[in-house]
Amino acid sequence: MLRYCALVILLALSFHGFGQVPARYYAARDQALIILTREDSYRAIEFIEGLGEPREVMGVFMLMSRDLYWENHNLQAALAIGRAGIHYAMSAADRLRGRPDLALELRSEAKSLAYDLSSFCWPGWNEPGIVIDDTALVLAQDLAKVNLRLALSLGKGNIPLSRAYWLIGAHHLAVDHHESARRAFVEGLKYAVAAEAKEQELLMRGYVYLSDMLKDPGNDDLDREFEFVLRDLQGTKEGDFYKQQLETARSVFIHRTGN
Repeated sequence: MLRYCALVILLALSFHGFGQVPARYYAARDQALIILTREDSYRAIEFIEGLGEPREVMGVFMLMSRDLYWENHNLQAALAIGRAGIHYAMSAADRLRGRPDLALELRSEAKSLAYDLSSFCWPGWNEPGIVIDDTALVLAQDLAKVNLRLALSLGKGNIPLSRAYWLIGAHHLAVDHHESARRAFVEGLKYAVAAEAKEQELLMRGYVYLSDMLKDPGNDDLDREFEFVLRDLQGTKEGDFYKQQLETARSVFIHRTGN
């Protein structure tokens, strides 16, 4: 629930400089959902792209893909619509050389959507009703790379880069690549420290320890360090969310190893 609320807030903040989502976006989303159900995903994508104005097109892509995940629990459809949205945003940005502000906005939204879609495919959330198959995991790894590339090229700063490396590491963790996951989490930790973001730093430290715990199960020292991170997250601004996230991920991945 905390994760859902955070994404709802972020979606609202992305429209018109912290304004509410325009009502026409919801109407277009509803029509696109009908087309998706009665016809196919490509026809729904054609409808959305036909809305014309790039901000509105991208807004509907973002709204629909997130609703397909959160409300419909249809990960495959969310990926189909969302990946089309990313392609649209990047292609439109390339065509808008005379409107650099809009091109930058579209690339930023492509980055945001790539992050969300990749995150949707992470089994570490243990999200009820979401089925993540091998195809989704492969797509998610690619989307995580897109998010990192755009975070770097757009100069998004330390916190987005820390989160981008977390996402890379999270998907390495999902396929039991514990050492490469650890390396990504360490990179994310460096950016969190540079940003002087205590909660993000603790989160990344927790994932470094979790990677080590999965490589060396039964190591009591690692277990204690992980518990210290959970303790230190209590009472911080984002601590409840991060603490819950780490506890859930530990449960998912430790259970997978049979420990």
